[in-house]
Amino acid sequence: MTRKLTPKEQVDIVTAFTVDLEPVVNLAEKHHRTRQGIYKLLQKHGIDPAEYGHIAVTCSACGQPVIKNRACVRNRRHIFCNTECYHAFIEGRQQGFYKGWEARRSIARIVVSRYFDLQPEHVVHHEDRNTANNHPRNLRVFANQGDHTRYHKWTQDGVEITPLWDGSKP
Repeated sequence: MTRKLTPKEQVDIVTAFTVDLEPVVNLAEKHHRTRQGIYKLLQKHGIDPAEYGHIAVTCSACGQPVIKNRACVRNRRHIFCNTECYHAFIEGRQQGFYKGWEARRSIARIVVSRYFDLQPEHVVHHEDRNTANNHPRNLRVFANQGDHTRYHKWTQDGVEITPLWDGSKP
């Protein structure tokens, strides 16, 4: 037989459901009750869980009120009313600069391009296989992905594949 919930536990359950947006299933498991028991407790406190599925929140970009599903709001830091607001918010955070392509561009490619005319088909190789180590002495450039793969495979077998540019050689 389960013990009765204290008034503090009841308030904790109501707060977890209404403020923290905790699902009834999790509350039931956490407090060793059935979902039906949690539903009855919430109804006793004037909350109808069936009508509490959607809640009003404000859009992070434009500030307009938006009705969203509880599950969509639960683990999100920012809520948007549409894709236009989402994109405006992202652009605003970048302060007018589009950083997408530059951010994805490999730092190693930037380092090598200071010393060698790097083409799009060229592959930059890290000699110690640590992609965070972008020192020129650690970098090599191969003509294509095939040469890069052969370098990895055949170096172990004693066959030498020469890179187009070797940062360890002056």
